[in-house]
Amino acid sequence: MLAAEYPSYLEMHQRLPVTAWHILRGVTLTAAFALIAVLFAAPPTGLIAWWLFILPCVPLLLMLAPGLWRNVCPMASLNQVPRLLGFSRSLRVPRWLARNAILIQVAFYFALISTRAPVFDHNGRAVGALMLVALGAAFVGGVIFRGKSGWCGTFCPLMPVQRLYGQTPAVVVPNSHCSTCVGCTANCLDFNPRLAVIADVQESSAYRVGQLKVFAGVFPGFVLAFFTVPNSIVGAPAHLGVATGTFYLMAGLYMLVSLGVFALLDLLLPVSALVLMAVFGALALNLHNVLRFTTAFHVAKPVWLRVVEGLFVASITATFVVRTYRHEHRVAALKEASTLGRADVPSDVRRSPADKTSEVRFAPTGPRVVVPTATTLLEAAERAELPVEAGCRMGVCGADPVAVLDGGQRLSPLGADERSTLERLGLSEGCRMACCARVLGQVDVSFDLTSIPTLALPRVEVVYDRTVEHVVVVGNGIAGTTAADHVRRRHPDCSIDLIGEELHPTYNRMGISRLVYGRSAMAGLHLVEAEWYERHGVTAWLNTLATRVDRNQREVVLGTGERLSYDRLILAMGATAFLPPVAGIEQPGVFVMRRADDAMAVRTYAQRHDARRALVIGGGLLGLEVAYALHRFGLRTTVVHRSRSLLRGQLDAHGSELLEHYFVGLGIDLMLGNAPQAILDASPLALRLSDGDTITADVVVVCAGIRPCAGLAAEAGLEVRRGVVVDDHMRTSDPAIFAAGDVAEHRGVTDGLWPVAVAQAEVAAANAVGDSRVYDRQPRRRILKGVGLNVQSAGEVEGEPGDEDIHFQPTGDELRYWKLLVRHGELVGAEVFGTWPEAGPVFDAVAAHAHVQPLLARLRNGDLTPLAVAAPTAEPDALSGDRG
Repeated sequence: MLAAEYPSYLEMHQRLPVTAWHILRGVTLTAAFALIAVLFAAPPTGLIAWWLFILPCVPLLLMLAPGLWRNVCPMASLNQVPRLLGFSRSLRVPRWLARNAILIQVAFYFALISTRAPVFDHNGRAVGALMLVALGAAFVGGVIFRGKSGWCGTFCPLMPVQRLYGQTPAVVVPNSHCSTCVGCTANCLDFNPRLAVIADVQESSAYRVGQLKVFAGVFPGFVLAFFTVPNSIVGAPAHLGVATGTFYLMAGLYMLVSLGVFALLDLLLPVSALVLMAVFGALALNLHNVLRFTTAFHVAKPVWLRVVEGLFVASITATFVVRTYRHEHRVAALKEASTLGRADVPSDVRRSPADKTSEVRFAPTGPRVVVPTATTLLEAAERAELPVEAGCRMGVCGADPVAVLDGGQRLSPLGADERSTLERLGLSEGCRMACCARVLGQVDVSFDLTSIPTLALPRVEVVYDRTVEHVVVVGNGIAGTTAADHVRRRHPDCSIDLIGEELHPTYNRMGISRLVYGRSAMAGLHLVEAEWYERHGVTAWLNTLATRVDRNQREVVLGTGERLSYDRLILAMGATAFLPPVAGIEQPGVFVMRRADDAMAVRTYAQRHDARRALVIGGGLLGLEVAYALHRFGLRTTVVHRSRSLLRGQLDAHGSELLEHYFVGLGIDLMLGNAPQAILDASPLALRLSDGDTITADVVVVCAGIRPCAGLAAEAGLEVRRGVVVDDHMRTSDPAIFAAGDVAEHRGVTDGLWPVAVAQAEVAAANAVGDSRVYDRQPRRRILKGVGLNVQSAGEVEGEPGDEDIHFQPTGDELRYWKLLVRHGELVGAEVFGTWPEAGPVFDAVAAHAHVQPLLARLRNGDLTPLAVAAPTAEPDALSGDRG
């Protein structure tokens, strides 16, 4: 709930495209260098512009719309140039330096401001030189360090002021610099502008909070000292020879008194440190506003103008303090409400005041993170910046198992699908899938599973067919591995041969886009290790082709010339990437993205050819995930999609519009309603479009759908249409041969979805060895993964005449939206855009065809809580398309 009310910048509306921000940054940079030129050429004019018109606006801008300043700040813009042009070393700031960053920034700030009177107030060239040094340092920081940490996060003298006045912005302007967060700074003002400082004060270490308090505490004392001790320092440079030492001594005393008052009030007053910091920040700004008019540059203003300006600043700062107080209490209320009314929270936990938030500790040396109750372990790990390779986020892929060291009773109950995945991985009940387990209190977990005992192979007690002695599975993806696993669960004696064309053991195909921009290659993607095959009594034939099926002899002929006999054959070859009939599509520099090797080939080619621009043909789920990966790799990316809307048929028109807005905000260009005509053999490559335009790119990735690998079945004489035709038992036209996954066509549909492949493989394996199972198609659940934003849908999207369309979008700037389709009182479809705590129960309800007639009044008012409370519980044997 907290994440939903206070979304990150990735889930906010970008009012301007990235190109517009680049233009604005160019304007401010040009203006900065123009001011420097004026300061050198005509110092009096430059000083008046700088001290009287430009600098006084910065605190007010930081208080009202700090995001605007952070988007167009000239130093931040120069800091990001090396990343944009691809020559940043992107090093992480050393831990000791990051720990003391606030102290460094505060020291720089006071050192520079205290020399304003003796140097910068009267020397335009000195101010110009200072600006050049600051801009140069920001640029160098961007060359060395990752993200904004090289300047904004560690050295910028204005950062303490930004954190003090940017606590609770009146107008939120989302970050447009870091289109993908690299985690360079703790509680970054850009990542979550409304919550950053609140989180800093509430959740940071005492040392970091102490640094924040010290600056807020001494700030009013410094402002007062600067303008009053002694007055001659600001007003008469000739007297500086005798006054400088006195000034620094007295300024130190003023700051100590101010800090003492802050500490005393912090102890005695019933207000939080955050609110007290806001009060001291407001006091400092009002002191600056009142005192500066009587001293700076001997400018005498009329009394009425000074009164008007004073009242204006006072009203702005008073509103700022009230706003901070309200925001803090709003956050506390949301945390307290996060456990109320949840169906998966036990009643003894649901209303416990101690569990407004939950703590997850990642052992043995990992971080501790405090999250809203009912957050998944996966979300907690991502918040802690742990390198987790998550896939479907539905508990089926097996990519994110964790060992629960303590507090297992404070996790949501283990579901049937999660249990099945853990059994496939051979893990005990001391483990959970991070994407499924929700925290309901303090929990200690570890991603290191080496100390977890291996379970005995799970068994399904059935009367199996003892005449089935040899089972061959063709395909080593999730369907093939699941089929082999479930054959062994039911039949302990038969031989199992598993043939895989790829040389890798089964891996998380949904995570391959990470191979484009990540540094660890296949590490973390494997779902089973080599010993899995031996432990299950499976003979693995990796990097091996099945070239022919001899149905008469019941043999599979391998590319090596060997022949494997079978009593039952399960076809799980999956699908290949579809290549549309576009001239030039097979030339170098053009890739598909279906396998791990495809992703690694794109990364290799881009590096060897110094690629800067990329084209993605296709705007479906995979196309958008690939576009995001290429963008994160640093390529200027364009998506060409023949439809005029993104994910047509999977999102409604409004959802497609929101998604388009999101990708454009990231800086990914979209060319919708355009079909590729030809890829011209040129350097760089050129794509000619149906409207006559031509786009150039260094790399082209085709994501135009998939085609079932049904050739082997067709040559064997099996019934094949688009895929291998199967009945409800996943049996083909040959009773001894079954098919599952992307290669199978069930009731005229080839799904191409991971959860469907798992469910079909279980049914095929069961029936192959004498069990009796029926595959029951469930509403399809589609998830857009790995793009920094939660987008899901299930069941129907557009509906039929007579259906009720219930939808809700909060006011504000966040990218959040949901929609339900109700037919005759039954929930037949749902769409969720952004962060909604009730999303899981909503999709469970769609899968269960839940009757929601009694809940319609509340749903129409935008309240999803009734679905969360009344969420159906899946039966252990249910074969749901929403698996986990």
